[in-house]
Amino acid sequence: MPDARRVTLRDVAREAGVSTPQASLALNGQGRVAATTTQRVRAAAERLGYRPNPVARALRSGSASTVGLVTRNLSNSYFLDVLRGMEEVTSAQGTSVVVMDSGYDVDRELAAVRRMAEHEVRALAIAPVGSSASVEWWREHRPGSPLVLLNVTPAPGVVVVGPDNVAAVTVALDHLAGLGHRRVTFVCAPQGDVADDDRTATFVARSRELGVEGHVLHTSLQFDAVQGAVAEQLADPRAPRTFLMNSDYTASAVYRAARAAGLVVGVDVSVVGHDDIPTSELLAPAMTTVAFDRREVGRAAARLLLTPAAGSGTQPRLPVVLRARNSVADLRGNG
Repeated sequence: MPDARRVTLRDVAREAGVSTPQASLALNGQGRVAATTTQRVRAAAERLGYRPNPVARALRSGSASTVGLVTRNLSNSYFLDVLRGMEEVTSAQGTSVVVMDSGYDVDRELAAVRRMAEHEVRALAIAPVGSSASVEWWREHRPGSPLVLLNVTPAPGVVVVGPDNVAAVTVALDHLAGLGHRRVTFVCAPQGDVADDDRTATFVARSRELGVEGHVLHTSLQFDAVQGAVAEQLADPRAPRTFLMNSDYTASAVYRAARAAGLVVGVDVSVVGHDDIPTSELLAPAMTTVAFDRREVGRAAARLLLTPAAGSGTQPRLPVVLRARNSVADLRGNG
């Protein structure tokens, strides 16, 4: 007998001597299934200790009770805060959130969006990778179904929720320049995967205005990849040792790379993060970062998904503020 903790619908079907679709219909009371078959399937489920997967059930239940969320990287706790914010709104209206993660992979992202569509979630929020063919796929195959994009550059015809990217980069770069940093590296996704290119454009333009030598480093935003790219730069004595990051998650990889190189953050290496996740203040030294209401991103997205008419033509951009701590060296007076 299969372990009850791992019993699947397929196990039940095999035990009852029916197909998996028949077993599903029998257990859900749907379709035309003979009473004797239904009784046999339910008896098999009882013997095996089968319990339905609540997520699978939510997906099968269709558009009346679920909205979808596709994230870029659930290893980044920022997206957990977005999810909590969404659930504050959806649970109050008797709606569930189904979450899938692309892991910064365009193929996985498209597969996730297709699954959301196939199971008829009523609306979709997505933090897309790059320009995202999956967004266009959703529009083509689910016309009229609400769609909200998270943390991307605003564009006509789409509803975008996220922090004010221009203000976020400006306040961070101004802080660095004010402390005497004249060479700064901006770390972002590979060019084909960048969804918030207004951040890069702002960095380039503001660096020029401030007389800062700005470098753009494109790399996969997985933790190990960022650590490797930063480590390579730290090994080059000619390269900048000041980093402006797209998230606190990737900024923590700078700490790891600096430590491995025998360098000290806040002294030899400087870094500014983005998101102000709770653990950033606990790092040694505490991380300077750009803060905004992370849960409000989720709340705003959920409100727009559930009442799309109310958000027609809007581009909610959350205000940001710099949390200046100790991860940036004061270089004033160094020349």
